[in-house]
Amino acid sequence: MDVIAIDTPGEIQRPGQHGTVSHPAVSAGSKGSGHAGRNGSGTNGHSLNGNGTAAEGRAPSFSANRPREHAYTLVAILAVVDGLVSAFGILLGLTLRSLQRNGEYSIAADLLRGSARAESWVFGGAALFVWLLGFFRTYEVENIYRLQFWAKNMIKASVLWGLICLATITLFQLTQFTPRLGLLYAAACMIALLSFWRLLAFAILIQPRVRLSASARLICVGWNGKAEHLRQAVRNDIAQLSEIIGCVPAPGVRLGCKPPAEVSILGTYSQLPRLVRDCNATGIVLADLSIRPADILRLVVYCQRQSLDFKMIPGYFPALSAGLQVRTLNGVPLLGVTQLPLDKTLNRLAKRFVDVVGALVGLVLSSPVIGFFGLLVFIESPGAVFYTQLRMSRSGRTFHIHKIRSMRPDAEAGSGAVWATRDDPRRLRVGAFMRRWNIDELPQFMNVLTGDMSLVGPRPERPELVERFKDEILNYNARHEVKSGLTGWAQIHGLRGDTDLKKRIEFDLYYLENWSLMMDAYILIATLFKNKNAC
Repeated sequence: MDVIAIDTPGEIQRPGQHGTVSHPAVSAGSKGSGHAGRNGSGTNGHSLNGNGTAAEGRAPSFSANRPREHAYTLVAILAVVDGLVSAFGILLGLTLRSLQRNGEYSIAADLLRGSARAESWVFGGAALFVWLLGFFRTYEVENIYRLQFWAKNMIKASVLWGLICLATITLFQLTQFTPRLGLLYAAACMIALLSFWRLLAFAILIQPRVRLSASARLICVGWNGKAEHLRQAVRNDIAQLSEIIGCVPAPGVRLGCKPPAEVSILGTYSQLPRLVRDCNATGIVLADLSIRPADILRLVVYCQRQSLDFKMIPGYFPALSAGLQVRTLNGVPLLGVTQLPLDKTLNRLAKRFVDVVGALVGLVLSSPVIGFFGLLVFIESPGAVFYTQLRMSRSGRTFHIHKIRSMRPDAEAGSGAVWATRDDPRRLRVGAFMRRWNIDELPQFMNVLTGDMSLVGPRPERPELVERFKDEILNYNARHEVKSGLTGWAQIHGLRGDTDLKKRIEFDLYYLENWSLMMDAYILIATLFKNKNAC
């Protein structure tokens, strides 16, 4: 195994190499640590013993808390300056309104004289605005770098702030000073000044020195595909205040795969206590779950005693991991997928409301189109114009889907249930055009109205095909967590008909984990312009 021996506090050397590889995390570590031999054993014997303590290890320096404290400090600074900027924005807005109204600096003059009326509007209004930002989770550590999230919260807080102020004026019948129009001026000034300040703050926050001071430094125990995916996610999302500084093999096993060049193999598992000190690590991530439960317990106990964050990458939830949560039942922790966006009652109600309205509008607008193409189908192939077929939707519930017939009446007489293919000879001439532009799907607005389907969701499949695919395709049945849809995330990306089913499932699961009304709106609009692979 390619083990890196730590020969000096500021350098990392690979066995067989004459040069050294600098590593900032190690350079920042404590000095005077024992050296690790090339055979993987530490000369000082710092290892995890049976009760999770570091044998012969020095007392922890509690440096593990420093990045977290730095992050809390950044949050506090942002909140305080937000309050000061908000107060100045309110003062500026009310002053501009006063100048426009009577040509005087009345509110500013009152504030300088110590007027309680002026102070309550300026400082009380600023405190209320900052509280509203906090209510929307703006000042959580994980949201420090989410500029778009902050902008949305600022707009929401501004609207709510104005409504509360107007309600206060009306409720308490404030007549001496009632800046109704001044509130609009104040809100506009607050938004302008806060936007400038936050852009300036963001330019400071993204500086490497500032960000690294608030970032957790993690050591991975084991390395596999999930660990690499975590590393990429951390690198690609600036809001993730973490960095993986290296890895060690799990006890008794080898690394699942070779880590990339940027991730150093710091040593062996037995050297972990010394590596934590030398690398100034603040947390441990367990990526290899093949180790014994007793070893996991010792690692957890060690992290607790050394004030290290402990995280574990679960290996048993290949699908819908975005809804993974730990719930406690009478003191017993349970890990499972419990909270997807459409598990929330308000989200389901909002989606159903949009479905009903959209289905009614769709039926009204599409009725002439359905009648016209139904007539063309009858002329080309006399018989039933509409075609019903058994499909499967949420929770395995079956229903009859409605379509305009686009194939011969005996299309599946000899083949049974099969997918349509490009240039399928079973199609009618008008059917090829209808399928290309999704016209044959228009009667499904009735399925949406009756609650069998949704406007947007994974496309419904036939039960006999579901029975086959659920055993062949990993996570196939997870798509039945929501209602099937007229169109979906996979369809607008060309994954429809005779295309890669595994890729289609990936897109369906992405939709389940990231659903929003805005996403549904985008899919509906994109459906009108994207008909790739329709057949």
